[in-house]
Amino acid sequence: MMRKLIGLTMVIGLFLSGCAQAGVIVESSRVVFSAADRERSLLLSNGNTYPVIVQIWIDDGAPDGTPETAGEVPVLPLPGLFRLEPGEHKNVRLLATQIKQPQDRESLYWLNIYEIPPIDANLPPGVSAVKVAVRLQLKMFYRPQGLTPEVDTLAELQQFTLVRQPGRLKLNVNNPSPYFATFSTARVSGGNKSIMLDAGMLAPFSHKTLEMNTEAAWQPESISYTLINDEGNGVVGTQSLKD
Repeated sequence: MMRKLIGLTMVIGLFLSGCAQAGVIVESSRVVFSAADRERSLLLSNGNTYPVIVQIWIDDGAPDGTPETAGEVPVLPLPGLFRLEPGEHKNVRLLATQIKQPQDRESLYWLNIYEIPPIDANLPPGVSAVKVAVRLQLKMFYRPQGLTPEVDTLAELQQFTLVRQPGRLKLNVNNPSPYFATFSTARVSGGNKSIMLDAGMLAPFSHKTLEMNTEAAWQPESISYTLINDEGNGVVGTQSLKD
């Protein structure tokens, strides 16, 4: 008799803590590790009704990455493998390593939290089960000491310029700061018209050009946007636009 398989083994890349699929809850949606601190902690909680094994590591964010392929990283989580009982809380230590990083800008890594549930032992004969494993990924920003200007000014530092080409209108977004700029919203407005744009994330000292998919003759007047700060909250900015 063929054995019936219940469930499907999956690795789900999640980018926000507290999502429905993830029973292990993280205290924040991103991690900022300051080089001034040789160590910091990250609180994890098991929101499941069953115990789980948790494996945690830091890498470059590759979808198929594992602890074995992580390479050299500036921060090491300890312990890297542990059991969490239902409702249990645990502080994971994040320790600075001696791996050198650029000193004039932030570096981006990813904190991986792999949650492995138990196998259900109370199944009828002839039935096997493979539980769903969940992989949670959080951005981890490694921030050197002495960066200027202060990160609190990041929203107002962003620069926006209209780019007109034959039959096309674009928006150039420039991040002249040493920090990663993550946009959650960006709306360009002018007259009785507005357009939402997906600006995404800009690396330090970088820029990108966004297609506006509108007639080139339109004259936008302003852009309002929201950046995500260190605590995962939104910081709103507004600027006038010109060619």
